[in-house]
Amino acid sequence: MGHNGLGMMGGTLTAGILVGYVFVVPGLGTVAIAGLLDVPLGTMLIYGTVIGLPTAILTTFIYGQILKRGLWNNAKDEAHFEDMVLGSPDAVAEEVREEGRDVATPEGDPSVAEDARKGTPAATERQTAHHSPPLYVSLLPIVVALLLIAFGAVAEAAGVKSPVIAFLGDPVFALFLGLLGAYLLAWRTLTKEHVEEAMHKGFNATGQILLITGIGGSLGAVIGETGLDKILGGFFSAEAGTPDLLTISLAWLIAAILHLAIGSISVAAITAAGILAPILASIEVPTVVLGLAIGSGALFALQVNSNFFWMFETLLGLTTQGTFKALTLVTAMASVVSLILILALSLVV
Repeated sequence: MGHNGLGMMGGTLTAGILVGYVFVVPGLGTVAIAGLLDVPLGTMLIYGTVIGLPTAILTTFIYGQILKRGLWNNAKDEAHFEDMVLGSPDAVAEEVREEGRDVATPEGDPSVAEDARKGTPAATERQTAHHSPPLYVSLLPIVVALLLIAFGAVAEAAGVKSPVIAFLGDPVFALFLGLLGAYLLAWRTLTKEHVEEAMHKGFNATGQILLITGIGGSLGAVIGETGLDKILGGFFSAEAGTPDLLTISLAWLIAAILHLAIGSISVAAITAAGILAPILASIEVPTVVLGLAIGSGALFALQVNSNFFWMFETLLGLTTQGTFKALTLVTAMASVVSLILILALSLVV
């Protein structure tokens, strides 16, 4: 991939994954913000795509230009992946021989059948690849759900009203249909044990999401009961002389500070939305724009107090210094770029 290849790939992955996470349905940050601020998911999908796509592209372009000017240092930013994960080449070869596998054996060799009988990793990988459906089939569950949500939002914006359209475009139904499609696809392509494991992980993650979202909503309720909403509303209201651009920037800043302190994009987004939800009535900025600003701030500078930081470092074979460049720097850039785009959007919405 060239001198800067791994650094460029890491930065590109960061921009694509995490920008989508906070701006595009069904990213957890996006869905949580939309729920707490009472923004229709279809509306969030449209505006989030308008902001998210150019943010990812511009961030990747700017990061690539910085890499060309000498940001990346292979010796200091990249770990020796083979030694770190697999051990030395000699050790790997010895391990292969102990398992009775020949690394030079072509796939068409009869020994493949012996590998399959023994259940070696090589055979398992080949069998998985053989049974995997085409990429476009694997993506259908999520693509269909997104298209239905977008269809419902566009129909609503165009004033087209129909019970059938309202039903098909309902985000809950669309996401359920995507879940059902993914479940049926998994049953056709995976073993029963793999399907059960995937469902277990999904329910486990869902429970955590519901818990975090509940905490964010509870925080908003506490703010409303204590009267703190009136104090905060005074800072954000137009009557206090707060321009819309400053209001958006303050929402971004709250989420950014929370992310730096907490280390979780989703928790920072949910907490910031919970703080601002009770004072929406006193803010003249469109709610969807405020939600985008919260997502943008929650994206800022993902760093060492996040589990994803260390997972990213290990899976890509980077050093901590390299991860700061490909992950922390890129998320900071994406956050600032998206804030600028959101401020521009607020002038025309």
